[in-house]
Amino acid sequence: VVATAPVAEPLAAAASPAPAAVKAPSKDLVPAWLPPDLACGLCGSVSAVRGEPHGVVCRRRRKNNVLGGCGQGVCWACMETRPRAEFGMVRTTKDEFESLEESAWWMHERCMEPADLRAYFGGEKELARARAAADAAEAEEAAKASGSSGARKEKSKTAAVDPSEAAKEKVRAMSVKELKAYLTRNGKSHAECVEKSDLLAKALEVAATAAPEIPPGPAWMPVGMTCRLCTKPVAKECGGVICRRRRSDGSIGGCGEGICWRCMKRAPRESFGQVRTTKEEFESLEEEAWWMHEGCFADGDYKDYFGESEPEDFYRRRTKADQEWEWEADETRPTTMGSIMQRQG
Repeated sequence: VVATAPVAEPLAAAASPAPAAVKAPSKDLVPAWLPPDLACGLCGSVSAVRGEPHGVVCRRRRKNNVLGGCGQGVCWACMETRPRAEFGMVRTTKDEFESLEESAWWMHERCMEPADLRAYFGGEKELARARAAADAAEAEEAAKASGSSGARKEKSKTAAVDPSEAAKEKVRAMSVKELKAYLTRNGKSHAECVEKSDLLAKALEVAATAAPEIPPGPAWMPVGMTCRLCTKPVAKECGGVICRRRRSDGSIGGCGEGICWRCMKRAPRESFGQVRTTKEEFESLEEEAWWMHEGCFADGDYKDYFGESEPEDFYRRRTKADQEWEWEADETRPTTMGSIMQRQG
């Protein structure tokens, strides 16, 4: 008898193992809790407490032993917060689901057949009451949202009125001298006013129609404001300056137009004038910074800006005293293209 060698057991295949299938809730889970390691089908979260279910699975075993539901797991947070338009009205809670023990089940409203809805709520009447309650809750949420929006609009309207009311309150607190100065500043005569009450009444009329007071400090262009020359809105904070100055007597100078830094640098001198500044020097002057077009200067502005008397040729250009003026290369004209920094000397 010829002995034969024992047949060796086949070696395990060296090929890499097949990828593990994505876990799905077991169909044998009764009731259908969402296992702690399975993600919510809506937000993707898993249980925050090790070993504890964190929601339920859309599933019901009907009387004919047929499974209903899509099998998607839903965590308790999504069950509570998802809007009805997205999720439907059929909800449950951990306490309710737990109290029903082995008979507990839940499905999305969209996964339910009419018989499932009746069985879940306990009958046609109960289903109708549940729908009415869901409709009422939805209407209440819509009313709250509408009320919140209305409150924001009302607050916005109130804020828009506040500057005028604030101006009136400021006027009411003024002395006789301040009231006279206020009227003069706004181009109103007070010669006919005999008593303080006359001055106050006239000042309140002015305050009711006057533009809101310009805030103190440097007039930077806000984001979105359009440059007067290139007509492009500035995209960044401090992207240019506004032609404006608050003088020591309280009067406001300037046309209020904004000029971006690119145009400030490149605008032709013949049309724009020689008064220029840069972002760096404007910023360095902090609260004292101001700038205006050459054509917006009034008496006294040149000396305050440059720290020296106004040259004759500048005055003629500013006042259009000589329509045929030409730029004069003399020693009286500033040598730095109107740098605001000359004031610092």
